[in-house]
Amino acid sequence: MSYVGFDLVRVRALAKDLRKVSGTSTRLHSDVKKVLEDAELQLAGKPATTSDRLAAVKLGGIFGITFAPPGSLAGPLDSMAGSIERRANHLEKCSELMDKCQGTVDPSLAFSDEPPPDPKKVSDALKALQEMQNKDTGINGNRDDLRDVAGQLKGLTSAELDMFLNAAPPEQLAGLKSQMENTKGGGFPFFGDNGLPVGERVDFASTLLAKAAPPNQGKLQTAFPWLQPGFESTDVYLDKFNAQTGKTTNGMHYGLPSDPLFTDKPLGEDVSQGQLGDCWYIASLTATAQRDPDFIRSGIKENPNGTISVRVWDGDGNQRWVTMNRELPLDDQGNPVGAHGDGSTWSAYYEKAFAIAYEDDSGGAGDDHPDDKRYDKKEQGSYGALEWDYTDKAPPYVTGKDAEGIDTDYDDVKDAFDKGHPIIVASNSDKDGVPDNWTEAQKSAYVTRHVYFVKEVKDGKIVLGNPWGPNSPTVTVTQEEFEDMFDDAQSLQIEGK
Repeated sequence: MSYVGFDLVRVRALAKDLRKVSGTSTRLHSDVKKVLEDAELQLAGKPATTSDRLAAVKLGGIFGITFAPPGSLAGPLDSMAGSIERRANHLEKCSELMDKCQGTVDPSLAFSDEPPPDPKKVSDALKALQEMQNKDTGINGNRDDLRDVAGQLKGLTSAELDMFLNAAPPEQLAGLKSQMENTKGGGFPFFGDNGLPVGERVDFASTLLAKAAPPNQGKLQTAFPWLQPGFESTDVYLDKFNAQTGKTTNGMHYGLPSDPLFTDKPLGEDVSQGQLGDCWYIASLTATAQRDPDFIRSGIKENPNGTISVRVWDGDGNQRWVTMNRELPLDDQGNPVGAHGDGSTWSAYYEKAFAIAYEDDSGGAGDDHPDDKRYDKKEQGSYGALEWDYTDKAPPYVTGKDAEGIDTDYDDVKDAFDKGHPIIVASNSDKDGVPDNWTEAQKSAYVTRHVYFVKEVKDGKIVLGNPWGPNSPTVTVTQEEFEDMFDDAQSLQIEGK
């Protein structure tokens, strides 16, 4: 491997010099401090310096800890030296890896701060992949064997994975995918642990995608397509229209959004559901973001290779970091079709992660197409699985705990809200309970067969936010109106709280 301008001998010498300077910085700090103190004595107590930096050196630290340069540089300089040495080792071993495996490591990975790549791990992984293709696992299934292979591939470093993906035959990757997806018992009711559960498959592909170099990300997603949910069974794709919002959507496709992950606006206050029928999820997400923004912010991260990872809990309650590319469903004008914020995209990636991980869709939703399986089939790993479901199903995927069903009672809701719990509630399927004395604006704000989140509880009234976004009017109801117009209230319980 040849990089113009990189001389590893000189780079290693720099690291050695940094360590040397690091070791003497504390002594230098003491020397400078003594000079300043002596100067101050000679000046009859007048300040020896007007420099804030030198004054900080003179003040020193507490319990022997210095908080100003040069003494404070000891740790950072030593850490920098260690990083340089590790990267030099990695670069050197990448060259050996390419020579032995007769391939190329993507330049974006060559300087990674990770353990030096091992050619043997790459060859062992390729051998394990090949041997798995026609493995006779008997009536006890292949789950243990698949877990062994998955663990082996997940254990590869970024450079090793890059070399593995360069060399792995596409047909063998496709065979591994089929084996992982096939969870049938093979006709034996007491045997047949075949395939991998959904959560494990998602975790496997996510771990690899979070490391893969950009040129190999497409190959990886083709081999294990679980991380790009389809939208062809959604109402908005099939009808090009959302009956609740009255908005038309054309040309739905995957594309790159122009907005950043976050803005300076408070989390939750700018989230809009978009045109997908997943209010029950977006209400849960928005409610959690408004009550505990740090919890939501800590659950999403940008990886060095450009991918996004989002924390969810799978159908078995296991925490997973779901990794995905940055593409999102857009319309023909480049506008987001699903969840979005006012200038941010974090909610869209949470929604995409949920579409990937959600396992509890039963199909048969009560929309306008009860006998059309294009709309109402049971699904997993698609945006279609997120449409028209129940309030208690989303919270465990968002918070890590089952929601607690509570009565549509003012005191119960206020008690849960005052304790910091996010709360969601479903509206009725008709407007029979809407008071006659409500204004037209109040009546139009109340959407049937919809999930809201509690924004405020005070003075005997409950203020409900609409997941359609900040421009949608809130619904303010009395206790009696709340009981007549809403049901299925859920108090969300946040993991670790």
